[in-house]
Amino acid sequence: MAYRKSNGIKVVGRVVLPVVLVAGMAVATSGAGAAVKSSNAVTAHSLSNPTKALCKSGKTYKIGYEVFSSSQPFAVSVSKSLVAAAKKVGCASVITEVDNMNGPQAIANVKTEINEGINLFVDFQVLAPYQQAIANLLKSHHIPAVTIVGALLPGFPSLGLDPYNGEEKGMLAQAAFVKSKYPGVSPYFVGGAEPESGAAVLLRYKGAVAGFKKAFPGLPASHIIEVDTNGTQSTAYSVAKQAASRIPAGSVVMTQAVNDEDTAGVWQGVTAHGGFKAVTAESFGGDSYGMSQVCANPKSYAGAWNLEPSTWGPTALTLVMDQENGKKVPASTSILGVQATKANGMAGCK
Repeated sequence: MAYRKSNGIKVVGRVVLPVVLVAGMAVATSGAGAAVKSSNAVTAHSLSNPTKALCKSGKTYKIGYEVFSSSQPFAVSVSKSLVAAAKKVGCASVITEVDNMNGPQAIANVKTEINEGINLFVDFQVLAPYQQAIANLLKSHHIPAVTIVGALLPGFPSLGLDPYNGEEKGMLAQAAFVKSKYPGVSPYFVGGAEPESGAAVLLRYKGAVAGFKKAFPGLPASHIIEVDTNGTQSTAYSVAKQAASRIPAGSVVMTQAVNDEDTAGVWQGVTAHGGFKAVTAESFGGDSYGMSQVCANPKSYAGAWNLEPSTWGPTALTLVMDQENGKKVPASTSILGVQATKANGMAGCK
C-alpha cells in the first residue's frame, strides 16, 4: 500500500508578547499541505516545499546543522530531508555535525561550524541544559537560527511537534483501539517520560496522561505509571519491565512514550514481564522504525501518531532562509500529526 500523506501544521505568531497563539485549528488534508490561519499568512505547503524563490541575488546560504544522532531513525529522516531541500533550492549548502547526545560536544560542534563560516543555523540538539550556551554563540555572531524541538533554543524560533496535544491525540486513538477490543475495561497506562530533555519533551508525557484520563475518567491514580526512559529504547525496556510488577495480572496495559523507539521499549518491557490480558501501544513520531512496529504488531499497536519527519527538514530550511532574507517568521511552528495505521494505509505496510 502506498504511503499517503496528510500534513497539518499550525503556526504561532511572533508579536510583542513572547508567544501568542494566532492560528486556529489546522485542517488536515490529503494533499501536501494544510489550511492554516496566521498573521503571516504562512501555509503548510509553502513551509514544507521550499523553492528557488528563496534564493535572493547576492546572498549565500551556508547552513550549520547540529544534530543529536546520525542513526536514530527520526533524526536520519529529518537530516536527509534538510540536505535534500537545500540541494533542491540550489543556493544553499549544509554543514552537518553530530553530538551523539553529548552536550559539550554539541557546543564544540557549533563553534566548529561558526569557524567554517556558516551564516545560518538549524539546531537539533535535544539536551536542554546546553541550549543557552549555543544560543549565546549564535547571538554573538549574529547568526539567524531555528531549533527543531528537541529542546528550545532561547531567543530563536522553533519547529516541532505540538507536544501536549499530539500525544493526547495519540493516546485517544489508542484508547479507541482498546475500547473496541476490550469493552468496559479499566486499563493501566505505563508512560515513558524523558524529563532530562526539558519541559517541551515532558509535555509529551503529560499530554498522553491527559488523553488517558479523558478516555477513562475516574480511574485511580495507581492506574498511571510514569517511567523515565532517559531517551533510549534499552532503558525504556528495563524500567517498564520493572514497573509492570506493580500491575495486577490479567490487566490490559496501554503503553506510550515520547518517540517511536522509547514507545517500543516500554511496550516490549511490559510484554516481557508477562501475565497480562493484553499490552497495547501507540507509536509516536512516525519514523521508519515506528511504522515497522505498527506493521509487525497490528494486534497490539493501535497505530502511530505520524509527525511526518520528512517534512521537518524542508520546513526548517524555509524558516531559516526566510530570516536571512529579512522576513519575519513565526515564533513557533508545530507539526500537528495524523494517525497512521496498517488499515488506513498510512503506515506503509506491505
